[in-house]
Amino acid sequence: MERFRLSKRTIKVNDEAVSASVIAFDKDGTLFQAEPFWLALNEERKKRFIEIAGSKHAKAWDEMMGVEKDKVDHHGMLAIAGEQEERIAITALLYQLTKNPWVTSMALATRLLEESNAALDISKSFVPTEGAAELLTNLKDAGYVIGVVTSDQYARTYECLKLLGFERKVDFIVTPEVVSHGKPSPDMLERVCRDFTVPSHELLMVGDSIVDSMMARAAGCKSISVHEHESMRQTLQATSDYLIPSLSAIQVEWE
Repeated sequence: MERFRLSKRTIKVNDEAVSASVIAFDKDGTLFQAEPFWLALNEERKKRFIEIAGSKHAKAWDEMMGVEKDKVDHHGMLAIAGEQEERIAITALLYQLTKNPWVTSMALATRLLEESNAALDISKSFVPTEGAAELLTNLKDAGYVIGVVTSDQYARTYECLKLLGFERKVDFIVTPEVVSHGKPSPDMLERVCRDFTVPSHELLMVGDSIVDSMMARAAGCKSISVHEHESMRQTLQATSDYLIPSLSAIQVEWE
């Protein structure tokens, strides 16, 4: 299909036309359901933490991560932080509880993260969001540049995109591994703008958390915040250009 010769194309959000040529998606909570992944990953990490620090400190882990009775705080560390931030926090907790030297605690935290990442079953932990594959297909067919900007690792993001059949169809995957600062810093979106020589106002960021909309605003880009819960949409209102309950509110039209 001759995508790049299309003369007319439009993205509509809540029936309002939005000008953009590049669309960046957050992964967890946007293209994939967030909580199944968060809880599965937390289970693997908590298990290894208990092996190091003891089961008596299980509550301290959950409090740090923002998990209570299989409910995840969408503003907490498990939901928001990048892996480097998690590594530092886990190191600090291990240093406090085990009295091991900082360097030893850092090595233990690094091993904990590496082992839990390797043990995670991606096919079971990642559930595509309803309409995600269809939206990506429509945007690609309409000739838009599309990709993923996520706090997760590149390797795991690539494997996740296989579940959507898009690992080779996206135009970019940007993670904290290739920039100086992760979300909400503008670094990742600024990199996309540079790589595709596009002005920031022509990049549209689609995400589910405040760090996504804050990142977009800091980079001078537009943002769509998508969340099924009205209370979360109210929280996101101050930093977002558009608020929607699901990806089905984004329509793609082209000729």
